[in-house]
Amino acid sequence: MEEKRVRDGDLVLEDGTVIPKELRTPCEIWSRPVGYLRPIQHWNNGKREEFRERKKFKIEDPK
Repeated sequence: MEEKRVRDGDLVLEDGTVIPKELRTPCEIWSRPVGYLRPIQHWNNGKREEFRERKKFKIEDPK
């Protein structure tokens, strides 16, 4: 689902739903770059940018 931020930190979803900043909760994202899990907020700026640029693939269920 695509999203775009608007003024004051509010979020507008594709369907037009507005989620006020006060109701939003930060989400901690973890990744396993080198054999161990670690929250990306603790990574250096270069590694964070590399993570943002990664291509994501959706694997269809073969059923």
